[in-house]
Amino acid sequence: MERRLDVRPVLVAIVVAAALAFFYLSQSTRVAATGYEIGALGARLAEARADQQQLIWAIGQARSPAEITKRAERGLRLVPLEQGAVMYATVPGSDSD
Repeated sequence: MERRLDVRPVLVAIVVAAALAFFYLSQSTRVAATGYEIGALGARLAEARADQQQLIWAIGQARSPAEITKRAERGLRLVPLEQGAVMYATVPGSDSD
């Protein structure tokens, strides 16, 4: 009497193993792609922070009294007033004199 081997359980095991392998590969590919995206976003964030620091420095420079005076003299052709050019009114009866 010859016994026949049933190959169905072996085929099911192969199909399940192939499905698990495919699932693992798809998940690992997705994780790698997400890692690359995180790296790219981190680089963009660092670049944006560097740009922000440059803009903060430029704003500080533009607000400095020396820069404002230089712009007023060169761009607007304003000149500083001479000493005594402005006289302040006094209130009668005040003892500030």
